[in-house]
Amino acid sequence: MKDKNKKITAVLAGCILLPVFSVTNVYAEKVAGKTKTKHVAIANPKVHHQRKKTFMKRRWGVEVLYVRQTAAGYMLEFRYKVLDANKAKPLFERQTKPILTHYMTGAKLIVPTPAKTGALRNSNPPKSGTTYWMFFANPAKMVKQGDTVGIKIGEFQVTDLVVK
Repeated sequence: MKDKNKKITAVLAGCILLPVFSVTNVYAEKVAGKTKTKHVAIANPKVHHQRKKTFMKRRWGVEVLYVRQTAAGYMLEFRYKVLDANKAKPLFERQTKPILTHYMTGAKLIVPTPAKTGALRNSNPPKSGTTYWMFFANPAKMVKQGDTVGIKIGEFQVTDLVVK
């Protein structure tokens, strides 16, 4: 019965991970007289299509660089480079509240606003050729390295970012 449950779990996990891992190597290994099948997933770097990057540059004047864990995993840092300051202005409006969505749990994370420093993001007018950042709270280290997230800032939306 345990073997059947393991196989069902493996099949379900494979279905869930299919979009992230497109190539899977399977090999068998003999352990204590029993044959075990191992699946080794290889991440597909082509998940993010080049047209998506071109759209961000043309429509919003920004190049998304990355999202990564920082502050011992309790914060997520989103970095982007402004290529066209006029197109990127909506990302810097103070009234617009950025939201990071963790796809696995559906959790919506916000940019913290401490009393002494204010929002942990840039809100001064953008300059072309400059790299900017914003931090999102990651309570209980919910979002881990390798997880997929999306970021929405007003009308600006970027999806399928893999956390570094």
